[in-house]
Amino acid sequence: MAAFVRSLVLALMVSRFTNIMASDDDPYDAICSPIWGYFPDCAEYLGGLSHHLPKKCCHSIRKLNEIAKKTKKGPKVVCFCIEAFMVPQDFHLKPSRIKKLPKKCHTDILFPISETMNCSFDER
Repeated sequence: MAAFVRSLVLALMVSRFTNIMASDDDPYDAICSPIWGYFPDCAEYLGGLSHHLPKKCCHSIRKLNEIAKKTKKGPKVVCFCIEAFMVPQDFHLKPSRIKKLPKKCHTDILFPISETMNCSFDER
């Protein structure tokens, strides 16, 4: 009987965990949604898929900077959200494009951005 109860409790816990993971209240969505709305404006240029820097990209960089300024960990949050956007797609940015972006957009970039967007080790 005790084994049956343990199995039932385990099944209920797995079911609850699965429901939480599949829910619409995904914390990444809530936190990263605004960032995911802006970053794609720059992704094709930064990834080397387009030679033309869209004007919308510079506007988006300014918006991402505003998000990064909101809290002490804001730059890291922006970095992690961009990383979460890119990693599943195995998308890499071109270092030369990243380097040119601040000058082309006439603004500093206040969040870490790199070729592979590995935010775990970036202390900036």
